[in-house]
Amino acid sequence: MSDAFQMGPFLLKMSMLAVIVSLSLGFVAISAQLKHSREMKSAVIELLSNALLLAFLVWKFSYVLFHFSKAVENPSSILYFSGGETGAILAVVAVVVYLTKTVRKKAIPVHFVALGMATGFLAATGVYQLLTVLLEQSSMWYHLQQVVICVLFLWWLHRAKEGLIHLAAWLAPVMWFAISQVYVHFFIPNREAVFAGLSGEQLMYYAFALLLLFLSRRVKPIGGTTDEEAS
Repeated sequence: MSDAFQMGPFLLKMSMLAVIVSLSLGFVAISAQLKHSREMKSAVIELLSNALLLAFLVWKFSYVLFHFSKAVENPSSILYFSGGETGAILAVVAVVVYLTKTVRKKAIPVHFVALGMATGFLAATGVYQLLTVLLEQSSMWYHLQQVVICVLFLWWLHRAKEGLIHLAAWLAPVMWFAISQVYVHFFIPNREAVFAGLSGEQLMYYAFALLLLFLSRRVKPIGGTTDEEAS
């Protein structure tokens, strides 16, 4: 999505427009998911909106931290560049700290935050993948499968949301989502295998799925015992 169009004095890239549309619809999905609890809906949407803004600012202005001399020599470069992958990692850390402190301070139930984040992520990702297909007309099989995956997990969230109060209920579905990403990444063109035919991203998802499987066997089910206790 490299094409751009003029919007008054601004030049807006199609990729940026797709991100804006996807995020907007992600928040619409959160609002619909939490519509039966107005107080929690407002709190979660405000929390996630602030987290998203914080992530963008940290990612964008971390360029100054990692390229201080260039930023001093040419301050306008801050507007055109970002902190890249390192800045994105820093943004994730900042968001985790912000969410942890704010959720505790405002006493927002964690399962509402998790439900909102999962719904927004799946909806925004699904819309973005669909827009990518429509705008790029390339790698269609990969993007369409991602759309299907997002729709399926959104449907599951809608059906199972009443039972997602405890951590144990999240482990298995998140594990299966990670496994689905290992599978669908085989359809990325020019994928570079790193180990055992898997790319770096696939190895990351695979390791995450194994971690969740390990945790699921040790987290005590509600009203039951762990596998080790049962044996």
